Amino acid sequence: MDRRNWLWRRKSSERSPSGETESPGSLSSHSERFSDDQVNLFFFISIQTSNHNSQSPEITSKVISGDEEQDASLETQSEKLSEALLDIRAKEDLVKQHAKVAEEAVAGWERAENEVLILKKQNEVLTQKNLILEGRIGHLDGALKECLRQLRQAREDQEEKIYDAIAKKSREWELTRSELENQIAKLHSQLPNAKLDACSNLEALEKENSILKLNLLSKDRELALRTSERDLSALAAESASKQHLESIKKVSKLEAECRKLKVVTQRSTLVKDHRSLSASSVYAESLTDSQSDGGERLPVYESRSSKMDGLESIDDDSCQKSPWESALVVGQIYTNRTLERSLVNPSVEIDLMNDFLEMERILASPETQSVGDHPCTVVNDREDHMKIELEAMINWTAKLEEKFQKMGSEKINLEMALTECQIQLKKSEDQLKETEAKLVDMSTQLTAANQDKIAVQKEVTILKEKLNNSTRLLDEAKVHASQVRNQLMDSNQAKRLVLVELENANKTKAEAESQLKVLKLELDEAKVDALQVRNQLIDSYQEKRLVLVELESANVRKTEAEEQLKVVKLELETLRSNNFSLEKEVEEERKLSSDSISKCKKLENEMSRMAMESKLQSSAIVEEFRINQDKELEVAASKFADCQNTITSIGRQLKYLASIDDFLFDSDKKTVEVL
Repeated sequence: MDRRNWLWRRKSSERSPSGETESPGSLSSHSERFSDDQVNLFFFISIQTSNHNSQSPEITSKVISGDEEQDASLETQSEKLSEALLDIRAKEDLVKQHAKVAEEAVAGWERAENEVLILKKQNEVLTQKNLILEGRIGHLDGALKECLRQLRQAREDQEEKIYDAIAKKSREWELTRSELENQIAKLHSQLPNAKLDACSNLEALEKENSILKLNLLSKDRELALRTSERDLSALAAESASKQHLESIKKVSKLEAECRKLKVVTQRSTLVKDHRSLSASSVYAESLTDSQSDGGERLPVYESRSSKMDGLESIDDDSCQKSPWESALVVGQIYTNRTLERSLVNPSVEIDLMNDFLEMERILASPETQSVGDHPCTVVNDREDHMKIELEAMINWTAKLEEKFQKMGSEKINLEMALTECQIQLKKSEDQLKETEAKLVDMSTQLTAANQDKIAVQKEVTILKEKLNNSTRLLDEAKVHASQVRNQLMDSNQAKRLVLVELENANKTKAEAESQLKVLKLELDEAKVDALQVRNQLIDSYQEKRLVLVELESANVRKTEAEEQLKVVKLELETLRSNNFSLEKEVEEERKLSSDSISKCKKLENEMSRMAMESKLQSSAIVEEFRINQDKELEVAASKFADCQNTITSIGRQLKYLASIDDFLFDSDKKTVEVL
């Protein structure tokens, strides 16, 4: 059993894994094993001797001869020989075992040397990789420092540009505010004078309107009288023509009787009778012409009277609605708006001054930067400083938003004021158009009156011609019909009546001429008033031009602001391109860091495997290597953590810059839409 046990031990020692490496303490284990084998051999020999001794009395009992001494000597010699053989075998076995152990030791030493060389090579490779990683880490640190420096420079440039833009805009707004205040003061100073002028103008216009109404009423009455007189004259002319026709008929009857009486006596009277018939036909034709002319004149006078009535109604309506009331209402609204703006602007200016003071205080605050031996403290201080700057920038952007909103509201108020001014100008233009229309109506009325005058004069001339014709015919009738003088006395009386009516018509004509002179004087006064109104309009046009000049200056400022916004947008685009490049570099660095992490993990796995293999052969070397490797891994892990912290801080800064870019882009959009 002991031998089997020893053989099992030997096989187990031979079956040791090929990949294991023996340590320097393996020789002591072999020596202990050899001593155990010797002890086992001693016990085996003792057992065989005891068995032989137990069998010897049986042999002696069998032997008949009595040579006990020879047997004993033989036995002793045989025992010695067996013992010597056993010793020789044991020694041979030991020699074999020692040779195997020596061979195994030599192979183990060779394996250990090979493994040590492999480990040295791996150690050199790892050191080279660590150097490469340190170089990359240094390069990344330099790149990060450059990125931070560029970010600081860009931020400082952006802040300077923003401060310059804010200062320019504040100056422009102050200038515009001062100009508007001066204009408001001028308008306030001009308000009482304008009110007095408006009141005086209103009173004068009301008086003029009342006078014009009275004149129109008097003219209406005169026109009614004229129309009634004209109708009476027409009726008188018709009655005279009828009487004249009756007298002609009577004359024709008398002539017919005379013919009948004189046919027998004289034939020469036929020619005279023929002339009298031609004269009577001429009389009849003239009377029919006069009647047709009277019938045609009546609708003309009626149409003119209807036109005059329409003009009077239009004048009455225009007089009832005075445009100065609307102008006064608009002026009161504008003054109220200007007062409200003057109350709102001081609060906005105080807010702007407070914001500028806060920004100066933030800029004046010293930057605390503590630089320690450990990089983590530096990173934490940087992160704290960046957080403080982020909070300051966020507050500043919020205040800028509030300022932009206030500026937009003020801009909207200014646009409302401009629209109100434009509405007032339109109203004044409408009033001018109304006055011009009134002047045109007055001129049309004057032309109509002149036309009526011309028509009356034509009618008078026609009546004169008719009277001349009638006188000529009457003379001929007197020459030809001396016997009918008594009957024609009635016609002479009618003629006298017609003459009286003509004299009355001449008187009315003279009165109409005097009234026309009065109307001309009134027209001259109206022209003077129109010139005054035109002067006022010229003043208003000049004010409008001033307002347009101010609008053009505001548009120029607006274009300058748009150009500044374009420049800021271009700068933002450059910053975005820089941010994209930085993000790409950060992604490359992340890829490199992930590759380094994977390589580190592979190295850790290889080192763990190598450590497991080298535990049995080179524990001291492995322990030292492990210590060095742990130190290097700790240094690499600390550097990797620093890289990750810097990468995360850069990512945060990039996100913050992207958010600021988006915010500025949105604010630019809002300002363009408002503009």
